[in-house]
Amino acid sequence: MFILIGINSSAQVIFNYDDAGNQIYRGTTTGTNRMASTSVTLADQIGNKIQAVPVPVKTVLNVIWEQDIKDYILKIEVLAYNSFQIMESVDVKSKIMTSYIFDMTNYAYGVYYLKFYLSDGSIYTKTITKTN
Repeated sequence: MFILIGINSSAQVIFNYDDAGNQIYRGTTTGTNRMASTSVTLADQIGNKIQAVPVPVKTVLNVIWEQDIKDYILKIEVLAYNSFQIMESVDVKSKIMTSYIFDMTNYAYGVYYLKFYLSDGSIYTKTITKTN
């Protein structure tokens, strides 16, 4: 008994990842090497419009975002990597600003997450490091 399986050699499986290393797309390309249509979240669109400087940080962390995404950011939290403890939370929706300064002087050295809560319900995270 023989089983014949046909394989379409014009399709390739592709994987896309966000800045944090999370897989955001797994799918195929068509024979013309175009990516199949995907739904793009707000978090995917704003990732390159947010800066956290300086990294690594010693005392003060400046988080800056572009004017055109100002209305999409509701809240920002700083979380410790190893305990997921919320170190600081700020509601930026109620403020008219495009930046915020976190005082990290009393934080232990290590890795922290900046967690951005967005108006469409998605969450964007950015990893930062704190040095002594």
